[in-house]
Amino acid sequence: MRHKTTDSPTTARPFASTCVAILTIALPFLSACGGDDFGENVRVPQSKHQNVVGPLETGTTLTLPGDKPFNLTDAQRNSRGAAAASSSADPAGTASCVADAFRGGSADAAFQVGHVLNYDASSPFAARVTFHVTYECSLTNAYADSGKLELGLKAYVMDSDHRVIGRVLLASADLDRTPSRWTGSESPSFDVTLQPKTAYHLVVAAQVKAETKEEPGPTATVYVKSLTIDVTPAS
Repeated sequence: MRHKTTDSPTTARPFASTCVAILTIALPFLSACGGDDFGENVRVPQSKHQNVVGPLETGTTLTLPGDKPFNLTDAQRNSRGAAAASSSADPAGTASCVADAFRGGSADAAFQVGHVLNYDASSPFAARVTFHVTYECSLTNAYADSGKLELGLKAYVMDSDHRVIGRVLLASADLDRTPSRWTGSESPSFDVTLQPKTAYHLVVAAQVKAETKEEPGPTATVYVKSLTIDVTPAS
């Protein structure tokens, strides 16, 4: 039996973009699938975009979420057989995804959380976008006899023409950590020139996949404990 769900009423096609490392464990029983563009196929209705009416003054910071919660929250999950998948994304900036193939079968789950800004001004604005992300990841039973296990967490900035301006890998499956649980706190920054009448997606995305034909199978989990995003004038 196959179960597939999504929490987003609107999705768009995946778009091509610059390469980043594939997120997968280099174990004999594990195989790679998907690509660097995971989590980049969401779209937020224009009515939910937050307008920025002009360049920020020197020394000022737009912190998200502010008076309004994050306007981009999406979660997907899919499972087959006895496997289980769960995912969630909250406007306050927490999110999680779990792919559990402990009892066999296959599962995948993903989330995207962040904000879409509409730069509604007449002149470009050189900005710096900084993500502050605290997260926890775990991998169990990664040495099963057969199957696959993947985990990835990233931050990216994308414009309304589906161009990925920047992306960075925050966490991935690591042979030296397997099996293990680890936490991290990252603050990656991107210098972005905001163009007039253009929307910008500021997003943290994760995906996990687990599959096996034998028990006990692997499980992968990503949990974002907190997320804030600062937009400032570029120095």
